[in-house]
Amino acid sequence: MKLLPQQLNLSRLSAFAAICEEGSLSQASLRLGIAQPALSNMIKKLEEDLGTAILIRHARGSTPTAAGEVLLKGAYEMLAIANATIDAVGTANEEPEGEVAIGLPAATSTVLAIPLIKRLRQTLPKVSLRVVEAFSGYLWGWLQEGRLDFAISFDRTSLPDIVCHPICDEEIFLVGNQELMRDVPARITPEMLGSFPLIMPTTIHGIRMKAKAFAALGSGLDIRMEIDASTHLVKLIASGEGYGLLAKCAIYDELENHTIKAVPLSPPMIRQVSVCAQRIKMKDPVLLRVLDEIHSVSQELIAEGKWPVARHSDL
Repeated sequence: MKLLPQQLNLSRLSAFAAICEEGSLSQASLRLGIAQPALSNMIKKLEEDLGTAILIRHARGSTPTAAGEVLLKGAYEMLAIANATIDAVGTANEEPEGEVAIGLPAATSTVLAIPLIKRLRQTLPKVSLRVVEAFSGYLWGWLQEGRLDFAISFDRTSLPDIVCHPICDEEIFLVGNQELMRDVPARITPEMLGSFPLIMPTTIHGIRMKAKAFAALGSGLDIRMEIDASTHLVKLIASGEGYGLLAKCAIYDELENHTIKAVPLSPPMIRQVSVCAQRIKMKDPVLLRVLDEIHSVSQELIAEGKWPVARHSDL
């Protein structure tokens, strides 16, 4: 008979995890304050319920079997969720607190960072906020490593351990300073793009793949300079050192001041903007509140025209 999820006993899972960490029943017995025979019986019952051995007993102690390794990973996740739930229940009537790390690509940070920080300071004053600005390729890696709670990413889809909530679709434009763009056609085709010397981030970032796919329909790309520093990239473009492929949010101030001009591509180059998080962390009520605020602030900025997008999405 197949074991049902609700039949898994958290006490037994906790005992199993302790044995794996200590390397022996005797050490786990001392740590947990449970008699060794009782601890051994808990593991025996767990193995009977699962229908497979989860520990290998030997002279030097105990180690998990292949099935035990799988169980251990799941046990840690279930115990973490249980502890988070207990903490959430205990603080349900208290003001949320904790530390939240949010990664924003430089382009998105231009329009989202300050409004989001101000909103979170108002709605979650006891939450310690850490905002990291970097290109999206770096943020995605840091999110997977658990160094960030949230990351705004481009053209990502949900994975077994990462959930991605779409915010909007952004259009990418050919951009350059007003003087360079004076005689540029109203739309740029793949055949035309290769004639513009580009300043772009390195190949780790998604915009390079999109640009390569677009240019493959024409004469390719002329990349004159690679730079993984958004502020300097925009300044170089504004000073006339070359052209770029950017969303309007990345150059919002420059467009307002008429120092940079943006020309659409044909066919349009569109990327999906999503807020992403580790799936297991989405049980944390504080992070769920922060996710709601990211959604709320984003949609307000889009509605007010402060975040230029092709179309917006509902989380």
